[in-house]
Amino acid sequence: MADAKNTVQQQFAKHPEKYRDEKLFTAGQELDVMVKAVKLTGKENVLDIGTAAGHTALAFAPSVKNCIGVDITEEMVKVAIDYAKERGCENVTFLQADAETLPFPDAMFDIVTCRYAAHHFPNVRKAVKEISRVLKNGGHFLLVDHYAPEDKVLDHFINKVNKLRDPSQVRESSLSEWREMFAENSLHYSERLKWNLPLEYASWIERASTSAEAQKEIISMLENATPLCRETFQITFNEEGVPQDFCLKAVLLHGVKVD
Repeated sequence: MADAKNTVQQQFAKHPEKYRDEKLFTAGQELDVMVKAVKLTGKENVLDIGTAAGHTALAFAPSVKNCIGVDITEEMVKVAIDYAKERGCENVTFLQADAETLPFPDAMFDIVTCRYAAHHFPNVRKAVKEISRVLKNGGHFLLVDHYAPEDKVLDHFINKVNKLRDPSQVRESSLSEWREMFAENSLHYSERLKWNLPLEYASWIERASTSAEAQKEIISMLENATPLCRETFQITFNEEGVPQDFCLKAVLLHGVKVD
């Protein structure tokens, strides 16, 4: 488990500024939907887990009382702190912390968010348990991540491709797995938004600094993908036969803490 967390830290410490500037994280339709998913009064305390450069925390900040962003990687926390200063955002704090052992008391937060981070958690079930612990009764958990299809072949394909590209990835959970984890932790489950997350192959590889050896294996997998895989993940190639675009399956889940 410690090795997996070290891998995550090493991966995201390489070029933290890439995650600050990447359009996938700075924008995205789901970010606006997340902020509007709960009727905000301006009195909420919000926790953003796996905050990276802080985009989600900063999106909530103007509409809530306080927002804390946590990330296991020190370099990402430093980037988030500087980014918040650039944006003139004074009600956001960023800390280095592990999603599986959150340093907060029970029932501290009205809202917990987690965007494109959960697939890096070595023990995602423990993280969800911690999220439920720190949420107030009636509080909201908003999760955005890419997920694995229920079909086992598709599940294996996309998880292997993602793991090859970025060794810090642990697993894309399926929606049935998420539903189970929510139920185990007194979170009422609903799906607010599902979409295909388009990715440009070259920039996706470059952002993760994927090794040449791993790239060869990924290209081989994409070239030899079944018709169902090609259709599901919208795999395309350019005129030279080089991978061009594909997509991941993404979802915004909403959990409400209930007794």
